[in-house]
Amino acid sequence: MKKRFLAAATLAATFTVAALAQSTRVTVDFWYALGGSIGEQVEAQIKDFNASQSAVTVKGQYVGSYDDGINKFRATLQAGKGVPHVIQVYDIGTRFMSDSGAIVPLQDVAAKDNYSLDRFVAGPRNYYTVDGKMNSLPYNSSNPLLYFNADALKSAGVSFDPSLNLAELEVLVKKLTIKDASGKTTRYGMSIPIDSWYVEQFSYNSGEFYCNNENGRKARATAVSFDNPAATALVDFWGRMVRDGYVANTGRAGGDSQNLFANAQAAIGVYSTAALYGVTKLVAGKFPIRTGFFPYLKSRNGVAVGGASLWLTKGNPQNEQDAAWRFIKYLLEPKSQATWHLGTGYFPVVSGVLDLPQVSQAHVKNPNFTTAINQLQTSKVNTASAGCQMGAFTEIRPFVQAAIEEVIKGKSASEALRDAKVKADAALSRYNASVGK
Repeated sequence: MKKRFLAAATLAATFTVAALAQSTRVTVDFWYALGGSIGEQVEAQIKDFNASQSAVTVKGQYVGSYDDGINKFRATLQAGKGVPHVIQVYDIGTRFMSDSGAIVPLQDVAAKDNYSLDRFVAGPRNYYTVDGKMNSLPYNSSNPLLYFNADALKSAGVSFDPSLNLAELEVLVKKLTIKDASGKTTRYGMSIPIDSWYVEQFSYNSGEFYCNNENGRKARATAVSFDNPAATALVDFWGRMVRDGYVANTGRAGGDSQNLFANAQAAIGVYSTAALYGVTKLVAGKFPIRTGFFPYLKSRNGVAVGGASLWLTKGNPQNEQDAAWRFIKYLLEPKSQATWHLGTGYFPVVSGVLDLPQVSQAHVKNPNFTTAINQLQTSKVNTASAGCQMGAFTEIRPFVQAAIEEVIKGKSASEALRDAKVKADAALSRYNASVGK
């Protein structure tokens, strides 16, 4: 009986110590906006961080799409409660977050911690530097790529070219399209989701600005410039090629376009680097995939990064802010970024990752992982490739998508983009007035 009592007492004491240790851990709430298999990678990183130390417990919450996440954050700010310690916000939310007054600039936090920002590679650092400061730090960064069905290239007698201008792409798409005797398309030369991101990136890669004041980098953007020659040429190409049966129209859903490509019903797909893992899984070895750089109009300048960054919110006790910063640093360690890169297709945002054995070996095995990195490393670092920063970006994107749809129906690209510009400039003016700018 005495032994049983001692055993029970020891067990109770063990549970008490464990509970006490857990209660002394600082809790950090993290909102993220990546679902599916990529969301599983986020949760795995949270689990690994929690297991790696005994001071901080991160609680992750999937908040839906990027749009859902930033809208929830807006609503939470207005309600005055429930703001997370760390939030992942997509690239085009950068101006809003910087203007919100709800964040702690991470460059300031890094400086106090002697955490050098030189570790970040040029592209992401260029994009997330706003008004001379990195208020957030890049986390998941991507580029747009061309995905090729290598068997389709071979059967058409076409040599693989990793970098194409728009005119060259049009010739290739027509060669890769297959139509039956009645003229019905049985395999499209290309499939691309209706997403304004591709118009943005084509502008940058052609050396054009998407909004004024050099993409809002020299001064706050007050007007859009997505009616530039490059964007107009791309949207014109897009509409003509869909109407003539060379490019598939799968609407705005990226998954529908990817399924078409994976089923060999489109020879080229246009997707983010972040789709690499998912597209490869969809294709499931039915044909070899090659990836190439995103096209440009006449001369290649360089693409901007897509994806999202990490923000630290203000108003929390210092110990919680310190704990949140510790978690952010963990996500940006080379080892963490290596696991993230290989598990998703997003490229590493810090230096040193590509030198790790598991990464270099994976790139030898699957060179498609290297394409986005090569594209980024060979992009010029300037205000065009920095990408447009404007506060109403989330409201403006659908105007461009609607313009693409109108051009597919037969409206001229120049007219459709001019009409969209009127709506976009009005939205931007309202936003700037709302923040007193």
